Amino acid sequence: MPARKLFDVIVHEAYHGPLHPKPKGTATPPEILEACGLDVGEFYGLLNALREAGLIRISNSYPFEEIELSPEAAEALRLSGHTTERLRDVR
Repeated sequence: MPARKLFDVIVHEAYHGPLHPKPKGTATPPEILEACGLDVGEFYGLLNALREAGLIRISNSYPFEEIELSPEAAEALRLSGHTTERLRDVR
């Protein structure tokens, strides 16, 4: 369940996060960490699990990582009809 909650935070921050300017659909570790409350070690462990599952892509290297939904995850979200606000209610 923690990875699912982290994915929810990534989706939200990618489209509505506080850091601007940044590419649409992109989130950064600082804004995700601030929003999710995980410690850094747990965050990176779950982030790798989401990447290995094909849900996210990570570009650039520390400390400038940019995290975005994989094209497949973005398309699934679009097809589901769920907005990023409504995703949090799907549990």
